[in-house]
Amino acid sequence: MMRSRARVTGGSFALALLVGVLFGAAPVPGGLPAPAGAAAGDIGFVGPSTSGDGSAATAEKPESKLWWNDGAWWAVLFHTSSQTHHIFWLDRSTEQWVDTGTIVDNRPKTRSDVLWDGTRLYVSSHVRASSSTGAASGNPARLYRFSYDAATKTYTRDTGFPVPISNYSSETLTIDKDSTGVLWATWTQGSKVYVNSTTGGDAVWGVPFVLPVAAAANLSSDDISAVVSFGGGRTGVMWSNQVASAMYFAEHTGGTSRSSWDVTRTAIQGPNSADDHINLKALQADASGRVFAVIKTGLDDAGATSSAPLIMLLARDPSTGDWSSYPVGRIRDCHTRPVLLLDSEHQTLYVFMTAPDSGCPYSGYPGTIFMKSSPMDAIAFPDGRGTPVIRDALSPNMNNVTTTKQDVTSATGMVVMASNDATQRYWHADLRLGTS
Repeated sequence: MMRSRARVTGGSFALALLVGVLFGAAPVPGGLPAPAGAAAGDIGFVGPSTSGDGSAATAEKPESKLWWNDGAWWAVLFHTSSQTHHIFWLDRSTEQWVDTGTIVDNRPKTRSDVLWDGTRLYVSSHVRASSSTGAASGNPARLYRFSYDAATKTYTRDTGFPVPISNYSSETLTIDKDSTGVLWATWTQGSKVYVNSTTGGDAVWGVPFVLPVAAAANLSSDDISAVVSFGGGRTGVMWSNQVASAMYFAEHTGGTSRSSWDVTRTAIQGPNSADDHINLKALQADASGRVFAVIKTGLDDAGATSSAPLIMLLARDPSTGDWSSYPVGRIRDCHTRPVLLLDSEHQTLYVFMTAPDSGCPYSGYPGTIFMKSSPMDAIAFPDGRGTPVIRDALSPNMNNVTTTKQDVTSATGMVVMASNDATQRYWHADLRLGTS
């Protein structure tokens, strides 16, 4: 039987509040008081069932399942009784996800990436391919588009959608939209980085092609890519290349030929500096071109010391296009699957990651979702695992945290979601941002 919902406990937020005092934006718990049936030690809120959607319902690492619109948080979640994916909204007065009944993808075990551009909702949905099996043809990645009616607070699928992005399954697939209105998608296939874009409106996609830059081929079968639009007119793709022990970034200027990309930039390189963990974000209203990524290195597999960096924050210098790196967590912290949120109001970086509450059986071990933060202009993350924000005390199997592509502010707060494969449940945290 599903336990009652549990709220984020006040005691667990002591560190988070201290971080807010130091950095000017304190996350505080939202929602109702913990009900009597909550298990002692629970943090966060139990959500709908994921039964039938396969493992890691909130995966994959570069993808976003949530968005903010019209004063509410929304998500694409699995609807168990129909075995399809629906649009849900978060009732923050009860901290329950409410099914709108709007179907997105009717295929179970697909994974989505969500983009809200202020007018339309775009959802890319792909059949998952593991790094061991690789991409398979006949499993199309699809783009869905929805219009929003503010009067009824409902989404309606637009005529002519979905449309195919590619005809292959993939481990990940992400989308973004540049300033000229072109949609971009990226994924890896056959140990190469692939991209595609629209060529005549949202419903008309070109032929997928290999990213035409150095180091975008001869990857490990485990490598992935992610796309982001930034700086008012540019689109970037970041990918891991574990063969070269590097993370790379290439840029495209809006309005130019879709096959015209700048030379590859090395975001980070060195022995075991790459793994297949990327979450890529850009400040939406920042025309200067600041881009951030949170990644996982492979140093844990190389016998490095426990103090070696495992999770890194990468930051693009908008004046030069060069990248700098900063440690977020170390091998001893046992973090995995990091995602990033950008607080544009308080100029703060938030990183959410999985780790066991203590010890480190192996990197990638499920457990609790932890949070760390840093100011954007003086990047430095505190030592340790961070503040726990989602924990199932009776089943410490939380993993694969996800959130939105959008910037967050005091008006939106921060909602992050994870899933528990053992109990087959979504969980979420609702963190209100307030100034200290």
